[in-house]
Amino acid sequence: MSLDAGARLSLLFRMLVSLGFISVVTATIVVVAVGVTGSLVFLGITAAFFLVRTYILLFADVAPIAFVWNLWISNSVPIVLVIGAALLPTLYIQPVRDEIRAFRSEIGTTGELATDRHPKISTMVRRLSQQANISEPTVRIVNRRRPESYALGGTSSGTIVITRGVVRTLSDDELEAVLAHEVSHLRNGDGRIVNYLLVPMLVAERVGSADRPTFQFHYGLSVFSYGIRLVVWAVLTIVTTVQLALCRLGITHLSREREFAADRGTAELTGAPSSLASALERLHGVRSRPAEDMRDFKRSAGVLDILPPEGHRQRSGLFDTHPETETRVRRLESMVLEQAT
Repeated sequence: MSLDAGARLSLLFRMLVSLGFISVVTATIVVVAVGVTGSLVFLGITAAFFLVRTYILLFADVAPIAFVWNLWISNSVPIVLVIGAALLPTLYIQPVRDEIRAFRSEIGTTGELATDRHPKISTMVRRLSQQANISEPTVRIVNRRRPESYALGGTSSGTIVITRGVVRTLSDDELEAVLAHEVSHLRNGDGRIVNYLLVPMLVAERVGSADRPTFQFHYGLSVFSYGIRLVVWAVLTIVTTVQLALCRLGITHLSREREFAADRGTAELTGAPSSLASALERLHGVRSRPAEDMRDFKRSAGVLDILPPEGHRQRSGLFDTHPETETRVRRLESMVLEQAT
């Protein structure tokens, strides 16, 4: 079974729209992060420079000091941008990437290897990865009752994680369909794409994470200083909240489209879309809310889990990471009809 040209173009167009939208939002996040970082450093340097300049001019009229001061103040905007751009990777991007990498590494090394205790599953994944023309991924099985499955990494260094709940709930055909779904995610590079897309969202979180300023008495400047800090905090909070919502909107829209693509990839690899449809319906009926911290869960695996974190309580909405299970089942059933004609 192959994806017809019209469906491929439609899917590609929707993904490009999502990526374009996310790119625009990312640009605004970068501008805000650069502006905030550069301004804070610039103000700190300016305050120190002003004190030094004042002290020196008390004893002598040093022209070069005045010249440098005027040059510094008159070029404040480009200086702020240069400082912010230079510090952006160190203060925001690299820490966020390290955070994602560490969390993904943690969840990607949990549980036991399928090769040790479940050779049947290893054999299934080996065959599916050969069909998908990707390197055989590592398969790990976590001792957790809640049925979950997701894929991390890409075509050359992927990891598939499933729970015992999946193994115990599904038949062999359904289990193979779920594994094929994760192999399709690896072939499509979904794990790495999500990693990249999470970076701007987490950067926006860091920029807007400051607590509301508190009033502190500093003689006559207290009210003025507190008012400025409160206004800056409020504006920054509003801006980053809007950015986070727009970024999440683009990521979840792209995620839904990639779930459809992985479902279609499953049908192509197994030749049995009905098995995935059956697996989705069965898992949909037994899922419950996760016990893990929801922030960590969504950041690590929620987007790439085979079903959304909300399970059978899912409602259709703009911020859903997955299409409705009923919609996915209907599409898979239509593939069954295509096979019969």
